[in-house]
Amino acid sequence: MEKSLKIIRNLDLEPAWNVKQAKEPGFMRSLISWVGGPEGYLNENPGQAVISDRCAVGLMRMPVGNRQAGVHFHSVTEIYVILKGQVESFDGAGNIHRAGPLDCLYIPAGVPHAVRTIGDEDLQLIWVHDALEKSGTSVYLDGPGPFPADDTVSLIRFLDLEPSWGEDRAKEPGFLRWFANWVGGRDGYVNFNPAHAMPSDRIGLGLMSLLPGNKEVPHSHPYAEINIVLSGKVVTVLDGCTTELNPLDALYCPGGQVHAMRNHGDVPATVLWVSEAPRKIGG
Repeated sequence: MEKSLKIIRNLDLEPAWNVKQAKEPGFMRSLISWVGGPEGYLNENPGQAVISDRCAVGLMRMPVGNRQAGVHFHSVTEIYVILKGQVESFDGAGNIHRAGPLDCLYIPAGVPHAVRTIGDEDLQLIWVHDALEKSGTSVYLDGPGPFPADDTVSLIRFLDLEPSWGEDRAKEPGFLRWFANWVGGRDGYVNFNPAHAMPSDRIGLGLMSLLPGNKEVPHSHPYAEINIVLSGKVVTVLDGCTTELNPLDALYCPGGQVHAMRNHGDVPATVLWVSEAPRKIGG
């Protein structure tokens, strides 16, 4: 595991096409990993991705007119955040959700699920696992089903998430930024959107909007955090040098490492963050 700040560049991540039927028209999709497990665990880019013992984070690209093969389930909770395009989500009991940009699909462990593209735009979605999964553990199921489970897929709509300006100095010019989260902590832990976000004891997942000409207050956490730039122009200081992060570049921040981002563009910068543990309120 990394001991210092690290940038994982999107351009360095070779897409993998190794999941079920991924190279077959109708089911085509590729995966990359910014964060993955050690050898023997899910990690699409073991030479470039940060190795974690707590979670995995990556991106799936799926062209128009394709879907995941059948339905499948994992031994861990899987979470999708849609970046581009529109999807229709299925679970083993026949429930259907439609999700668009910045909507989130929360899929508990053991729940059969699949998505397909709808509309005329290719799909990009970020996937997050709230724990490590050994390679080959996920199970694909063919046929019409049903495939009942103890739980179902949940949709968290971005439009339902009220922006929070409650972080340190967030309303102060020079540090203007707001937050929302799809997954937050339980009582005593940070959750910007308790009415809509899914509670977790393992991770946090949300978004920061950093206004032009503003920056974060330098800070650290007792746990690791990954920040993925979705849009805008963002810089950070790495090894004493100001370094720009492009869209789909990630900044990995180990626990205890001070870090901050600055928006040096003309529009708000959006950054998706995954924390490897919930953060205590005031911590």
